[in-house]
Amino acid sequence: MSFRMTWIASLLLLFTMSVGIAEDAAPAGPALTRPEMKQRIEALKTRTSRLPLPALTADELASGRRSVNNGRLRSIYLPESWQSSSSSRGPRGAVPTGIAATLNTLQQSPDYGFKTRLFWIVSRTNDCQYCLGHQELKLRRVGMTDDQIASLDVRWDLFPDAEQAAMQATRQLTMAPHRFGDAERTLLKKHFTDSEIIDIVQTVARYNATNRWTASTGIPQDQSFGGDEPSQLDTPTSAEFSRLPSRVAPVDYQPRPEWEAREAVDAALAIARHREPAVELPSMEIARQVLAADTPGAIPPVWFQAMANLPTSLASWKQRQALVRDGQTAPELRVLIEWVTARENRAWYAAGHAQARYVALGRKAADLDSYSQLESLVTPAQAEALRFVRRLTSAPHTIGDADIARLREQFTDHEVAEIIQLTSEANAFSRFTEALQLPLEN
Repeated sequence: MSFRMTWIASLLLLFTMSVGIAEDAAPAGPALTRPEMKQRIEALKTRTSRLPLPALTADELASGRRSVNNGRLRSIYLPESWQSSSSSRGPRGAVPTGIAATLNTLQQSPDYGFKTRLFWIVSRTNDCQYCLGHQELKLRRVGMTDDQIASLDVRWDLFPDAEQAAMQATRQLTMAPHRFGDAERTLLKKHFTDSEIIDIVQTVARYNATNRWTASTGIPQDQSFGGDEPSQLDTPTSAEFSRLPSRVAPVDYQPRPEWEAREAVDAALAIARHREPAVELPSMEIARQVLAADTPGAIPPVWFQAMANLPTSLASWKQRQALVRDGQTAPELRVLIEWVTARENRAWYAAGHAQARYVALGRKAADLDSYSQLESLVTPAQAEALRFVRRLTSAPHTIGDADIARLREQFTDHEVAEIIQLTSEANAFSRFTEALQLPLEN
């Protein structure tokens, strides 16, 4: 093993120890080379889902129903209105609906290959092997060679300047959203219009949500992808790219800093109320017109105004309402998931919304002054959930079997799935709103 490989492996071990993961419960560190990565995403086909995933019945197989494991797991455990994929229940080749259609639409525009390369970057950064497998196959389909796909991991200089800018911003927004700032926004503005930046940020935010769901639930990789023939993922790698260590995998991860004191939080929220958006937003009139198709007369929040020109805006609105309204998770825990996620990500717009919702439940904002205080006020089951939320938000690549097993000791499998999905969606919301520096409503 080279000195660099040894150093990276040591760094991963030190991180694992620093966050208190028992050695036998910790997932393996991210794959350092492309051959190792391919072996893992192929081996994922034989893993056992952390939430029970029944095998397809003979009748289901005979009927030609699709068998995408991600969609199947969602359809079993999540409310219909939350679904990120309903393709598992339609006939083979059916057009995706719901949020599956939303993600598909985001990935198609402006260029499918470009968006898929960003999805690959997000998935490699989060060490989401299920999503990596899917993006590998999609990139093959758009005509990329294995060497070209490999260069996403080690040779960004081979891509156009605009793509390099998007890749750099994507990795920072994925790995360390609390450090995404003027440098990344300035870089994006050199190559993209404001409307394109909104689209890119929303797309990357959605990919981060998808990764957190698929990786933490431990979904087995699909035997085939978009057809009946098995999809081989551990294909040969050229000598040029076989031993080069990844520059995208989360080997440089740093734990998030401790939460700021209440005085600093109040100051940050005050600044957020008066700041200017980092990009020019669609007009409020456009946002009103779009929203009227679902909720006539409603005043659009700034987050909806920001995405009003995206073809997915109304679907995002409906899903966000459903996350509050439907499901089995207690209302207080839903709000606390939003708060903890926003605080970990230093997402002040999202934090302001979460605090307002908490107070609307009849609680005191002072309850949220520190994580330790918050943990002391909730039930043991909720405390376990919030520890998981904090970890899935800040270090999704460290989630292992034991994390889900602990949740299953406290909650039903449907509730566990909802906690994972609520955390995933909160991570998308916090990234979108804070990367664009959206002003918090008064």
